[in-house]
Amino acid sequence: MEKFENTQVINGNSEKQYYIPMEVTAETIKDFCINPADVVWTKIGIRRVRVVMVPVSEEQYKAYMRPIWREDKRQQRQEPMASLDKMYEETEYEAADTDYDLEADVMKKVAIDALYQELDKLEELDRTIMEMYSQDHSEAEIGRAIGMSQKGVNKRKQKIFRTLRTSLQDYK
Repeated sequence: MEKFENTQVINGNSEKQYYIPMEVTAETIKDFCINPADVVWTKIGIRRVRVVMVPVSEEQYKAYMRPIWREDKRQQRQEPMASLDKMYEETEYEAADTDYDLEADVMKKVAIDALYQELDKLEELDRTIMEMYSQDHSEAEIGRAIGMSQKGVNKRKQKIFRTLRTSLQDYK
């Protein structure tokens, strides 16, 4: 389940901002002149939908989330506990997979380690952009968090990708 909250530090004070997803369609975006950069994909229930994150108070957020939390708890209580004996009995043992490629796995690990090293070399602002981008924040949300325009975030993100591609071209 996704959390729709964000902690911002303003003048040394930590302040949480809460969001509620509002589902939008192409017609809604057009009719209400919603900036497409503000639209993100998220799950509501079991469906992935396009939404605009609406800032709300903590009380409104909790009122929105309470039924979702209740449903999650109800589902957790209904799931039967798995018996270790039953799991053992249901396990099928097969011969070792002969298609396993150790060299490919090692190369993948080396490439991932190199990526982490390159990410560590980035400026703090760039690391923040990449971290928020990896958490599916929109460019507009990232821009608000770091004090840049959406277009500025986009240009900076593309520059980071070019830098990483150049640095990691030996791992293709």
